[in-house]
Amino acid sequence: MDIKPKHIFNAVSQEMGLICPEYSTIRSQIIRNINKQFPPNIKGFDDIPIESEYYKTKRNENFMIFKNTDLIIFQSPFQAYLFSNYHKNIFADGTFYTAPKFSYQLFITRTYVGEFNMLYTTSISILKNKKQSTYETLFKEIKKNANKFRSNTLITTINFHCDFEQEHLTNNASESYNSYLNNIFPNKPLFYKLIYILKEEENLSYNDYQRRTKGNWKKKQKIFSATDEIKILIENYKNKRYYN
Repeated sequence: MDIKPKHIFNAVSQEMGLICPEYSTIRSQIIRNINKQFPPNIKGFDDIPIESEYYKTKRNENFMIFKNTDLIIFQSPFQAYLFSNYHKNIFADGTFYTAPKFSYQLFITRTYVGEFNMLYTTSISILKNKKQSTYETLFKEIKKNANKFRSNTLITTINFHCDFEQEHLTNNASESYNSYLNNIFPNKPLFYKLIYILKEEENLSYNDYQRRTKGNWKKKQKIFSATDEIKILIENYKNKRYYN
């Protein structure tokens, strides 16, 4: 299913030729038709289903790992693997712009993979409120799920970076992805459309990681301290050299 309006317009306009109207005049209509491909929108947090075909990744793996009255967490096995094996530096940040209308916040965790000098998303959660207990449950469930993918010791200590810690490094590293999501969604997205896009992004990251671990894109890298590596990564994001 192609849900990018410009892609659909380009395909149709090639067939119609000169009689095709301008993209700007039919963009809204294209978006409405795209939204009709999804199930009826969720109007309240209590309406979020426990089970759904949208809760499977493109590799047919479980994507939704936890749900209660205040929180729903999405984390694929691949993302849990990254979280469990690269938890030295976990970046966490929330965005309100791309959260569904019925929710308070979209909360994202990302991990830094030093050998590739890359950030990868390790979980996405939709929060109903900003209660401390909601965040405590979120981190507890993510860590519990990630422990399933460790073959030796369990995760006990995680170095979380939130908000403006480490000279704003966390904010910059997290906001690069948040800004990317903001560009995908011009306004608060439909619930199922959001999940669909997040699964597409998860699959892109999975394929990227697989290629890199097979050595296709590996390059010799200098040895930096953890802080230096993160600073370099942020500069790369500013220069738009990385898009994951």
